[in-house]
Amino acid sequence: IARGGMGIVYRAWDTRLERDVAVKVLNAKTLSDASARKRFRREALILSRLNHPNVEAVYDFHSEQGVEYLVLEYVPGTSLNERLERGALPQKEVLALGIQLACGLAAAHAHRVVHHDLKPGNLRVTPDNVLKILDFGLAELVDPAMDVASAETVTLTMTLTGTLPYMAPEQFEGISDQRTDLWAAGVVLYELATGQLPFRQSQLQPLKDAIKREEPTRPTELNPAISPGLESVILRALQKDPTRRYQTANELHDDLARVAEGGNVERDSWLRRHGFAVAVAALLIGVSAYLTHRFWPQAPSGTSQ
Repeated sequence: IARGGMGIVYRAWDTRLERDVAVKVLNAKTLSDASARKRFRREALILSRLNHPNVEAVYDFHSEQGVEYLVLEYVPGTSLNERLERGALPQKEVLALGIQLACGLAAAHAHRVVHHDLKPGNLRVTPDNVLKILDFGLAELVDPAMDVASAETVTLTMTLTGTLPYMAPEQFEGISDQRTDLWAAGVVLYELATGQLPFRQSQLQPLKDAIKREEPTRPTELNPAISPGLESVILRALQKDPTRRYQTANELHDDLARVAEGGNVERDSWLRRHGFAVAVAALLIGVSAYLTHRFWPQAPSGTSQ
């Protein structure tokens, strides 16, 4: 059912538990590569830590007669790549899928897992419209002491037609943490909402330069049906400076949910950033007014006879 650089994925039948499964088998070339086998085993370890409706589940890991393979949840349905063949999706669908994507990322990040390879081809939607994040083959476990994941070979192994258009600017400098996943989520949301990538250069170096230095066309210019709220979410996810981007998947989820409910993302985001200062100022004004009324000499209410 799928073929990639590391191996082949088959649909199979689990005779003991009587269910469909996906079996990911390392190909012969990969089996001879010690670092690739290490990444494959790490994928099994990482998936075993995650148990979330929006993340593909792992059932088992085996090595038999020199062949290593993963037994995974079989996810029926279509990939977002297939959905995008028909062009941009309606905003309601973009928001529903984006909210689920943010939920799955929040679960992964809570377990210190950075996916590193988010793209429509690794996101599948079941017939019940449940989004599943697939393929953690390039995922990394974040060092809890540094809160930054190693960029181990990621920059060198991405392909132009695969992951490079979804890479964050800092990844080209060997820097990677959960915010690189949030950038990739922003690229996916942009593509779902407009039917186009934010950076569409066909050559490797111009594409890297655009990701690092150019601003994308505003989504509403490509699809006027997009609301200002969704555009605001997408453009914040695509901030080049990671400190100005969403810092957590939960923040992204909350803003997408707010747009879905018809809320004002920019106003509410401002209140979240400055709410404490506003509350303190209001308290000080209230205290000042009380003290003035309580202790300041009051003028007589009438004249003396």
